[in-house]
Amino acid sequence: MSRIATSLSEIRQLDRTYELTIPGDFLDENSHVNVQYYLHLVERGLGPVFERVGLGEVYAAAEPYGNFALEQHIRYFAEILVDDRVSVHIRLIELTAKRVYFMGFLVNETREQLAATVELVMMNVDMRERRGAPFPADAYAELEALLMQHEQLHWRAPVCGIMSA
Repeated sequence: MSRIATSLSEIRQLDRTYELTIPGDFLDENSHVNVQYYLHLVERGLGPVFERVGLGEVYAAAEPYGNFALEQHIRYFAEILVDDRVSVHIRLIELTAKRVYFMGFLVNETREQLAATVELVMMNVDMRERRGAPFPADAYAELEALLMQHEQLHWRAPVCGIMSA
């Protein structure tokens, strides 16, 4: 697998939505951070984004709606070790009436390296029917505004090329 051309300075143009020092219980039997925590970290980074656009915990508690993950793709570039400080930066890639495609960048701040990218496609779901449903108009408008902001960046997101919203 080839490296990506996206630099840390470019990634840091995106908001830092989560940061954590890696605890020992994130390790697996090979003594490195288990794959589940890469997803966990990016999911934690998505929380503030969902709150910002009105799809966070208040939305899920007040409305019969939620968000389901449909697809993920992880690319690993550098190992993360215990006590490394990592940050998450989220970029919105694509949006439809019911689905959203994000890319999370997991940066090892301790080592000044891009550790991984995680691409996610998520769908807004009517929890009563457990089927896809359009985003509320206000949230969709906020997502659209975020997408336009991210499309103004002068670098292409290094997506895998096989996913779409």
